[in-house]
Amino acid sequence: MANLFGRDDIALGIALPFGSGRSNFKLNYTTLDQARTNIVNLLLTDKGERFMQPQFGTNLKRFIFEPNTRDLTSMVRTEIMDAVKFWLPYVKLGPVRVDRSIENIDQYKLVIELNFSVIDDITQFKSVTFKFGSDGSVTVMNM
Repeated sequence: MANLFGRDDIALGIALPFGSGRSNFKLNYTTLDQARTNIVNLLLTDKGERFMQPQFGTNLKRFIFEPNTRDLTSMVRTEIMDAVKFWLPYVKLGPVRVDRSIENIDQYKLVIELNFSVIDDITQFKSVTFKFGSDGSVTVMNM
């Protein structure tokens, strides 16, 4: 996927995780890579955490201690889809998978995998996986 400007020398934003690149920070040069960074930023921000934007983010961490029912999957998907639809309207979400396996639930872990593309090019998808722990830790994979 080409970047927004069709040039490889114009960055769209800073990439996560932070690291060194051609400049002081690793940068994103494609819209799809920047969308992944924006999704991670959105989903890891708790509502009320961002100054002057109290509705920015999600409340995903609260689902860790919820009962392991079919409704849990639906509630997590709705939380993610509503946030992405409002804050990142250029992102098209694919399947959102919530791991309800006994191993993770017994250890109070929540694992969410989502696939996404950008509306301008729905032929290329990327995925990102979040592992929320009961100790407040979050691991993001596929960065």
